[in-house]
Amino acid sequence: MLLFILSLCGFSGALATRLLDPLITTIASDFATSVGVVAILSSAFALPFGLSQPFLGPTGDAFGKALVVKVAVASLALCLLASALAPDLTVLFITRVLGGIAAGGIMPVCMAMIGDSFPLAVRQVAMSRYIGATLIGQIVGVSVGGMIAEWIGWRGVFGCAAVLTALAAGAAMMLLPKPNGQRAAPPSMAQAVDRYRMVLSNPRSFVCFSIVFLEGLAIYGIMPFIGELLRSRGAGGLREAGFVIGGLGIGGLLYAFVVPLILRFAKRPAMMAAGGSIAAVALATIGLDVSWATQMASMVGLGFGFFLLHNSVQTEVTELAPSARASAFSLHAFSFFMGQAIGPIAYGAALPILGATASCAGGAVILAVTGVAASKLLGPPLGRSA
Repeated sequence: MLLFILSLCGFSGALATRLLDPLITTIASDFATSVGVVAILSSAFALPFGLSQPFLGPTGDAFGKALVVKVAVASLALCLLASALAPDLTVLFITRVLGGIAAGGIMPVCMAMIGDSFPLAVRQVAMSRYIGATLIGQIVGVSVGGMIAEWIGWRGVFGCAAVLTALAAGAAMMLLPKPNGQRAAPPSMAQAVDRYRMVLSNPRSFVCFSIVFLEGLAIYGIMPFIGELLRSRGAGGLREAGFVIGGLGIGGLLYAFVVPLILRFAKRPAMMAAGGSIAAVALATIGLDVSWATQMASMVGLGFGFFLLHNSVQTEVTELAPSARASAFSLHAFSFFMGQAIGPIAYGAALPILGATASCAGGAVILAVTGVAASKLLGPPLGRSA
């Protein structure tokens, strides 16, 4: 039951995170501005998500992770409702910033709770199930959101997301563990620094956090531009963009289903190298002038390769500092979402100059190198601790 409720909360957070990607073109038209300006809304969510992590992690370790998740999901529901009612782009920007902060208290803290609740022998499988739920949230956000936006508009999409998130908040309030009666000591700066020092004293932490930063930059940076890329090539519109971007989540779901089988035959370092290579080939293909169906197939491959690498790194993060897991996952999420925040800016600068093919090829090189580096630098210590 705990994994189900955490997965429901993760679904809501992922839904809000990727909801905007297929809607950028129609929002730009509605507010009579450029696609490049509206694409910054993706960074407006990802940047505060990442920047809030140094504060949310110690808060979860001090007051209880379940309490942080409950407050975060309820706050996110309110932010999504405010986004649906935003009268102009400035208000929409503000609600996305606040929503990013709220979502920052969901996904990493939920993963820390999984690390606390499941033994290492089954932890990667449990985390893959949680990731599967977040991927369904991404698919619903980008694919279903893109489709129904043609009938109910982007405001209706945000309104539906607000309702779903409110339901998740209600379930979390009722079913997540309640405080055990002991009053938590207020978090202090010294305690927070001590926890982060504990995490960073493990040299493997710098490897993990660098890897996820580069993943976020290379993969999620291109997502806000998929719709415009399809439109400019005459390959599709809002609906097709939703299908293409949703392919990332489908690939991740495929990984979540087969990971128990993969773990029988492959060790984590091999999974990291293979994941980086698969993701690199897929991202390079996305930059080619091909049909939307071919791009969707490539996105499925990108999702599978990405999560093959990313989930292996997440499992490593659970053991960086077992007594400060919320802080460890906060630094993990900080790095990942800082990459996601910088990614659209980097691609936005590169695409007009280099074009889509060269820009995606550059991202592919980053992924290939990242996978090999991860496999070499993250090795036996986790297995020995098991």
